Amino acid sequence: MVRMINFRHNVYLRAMYLYNVTIIVENDIHDAVRDDVRTHLLDNREQEVELSFLQLLDSPNEGITYCLQLHCQDRAAIDVFQTASLAAFQAVLHERYPGKVFFFESVMKYLND
Repeated sequence: MVRMINFRHNVYLRAMYLYNVTIIVENDIHDAVRDDVRTHLLDNREQEVELSFLQLLDSPNEGITYCLQLHCQDRAAIDVFQTASLAAFQAVLHERYPGKVFFFESVMKYLND
């Protein structure tokens, strides 16, 4: 179910779930990883999902921290993204940059109406 939010006389569709994938990379490979994200996940998407790519500022971690955020209506869309796109991408990065790329994921549900 998609909810409508009225914000200053504009109407926006709001996703019900936010799936966040945090990618922590060592400084010496961050440009290459950023390019890989763009090439493999942002430019070649077959799914119709809203996917945002961000860099975390003032991260407490060493290296560079990126975030992928998938906005979707249900958990099934998250499962599709994980199996159709993310799993293979993670495997490629782990093989290409062993010990230099770390992923962690979280799923959040919007509570505000």
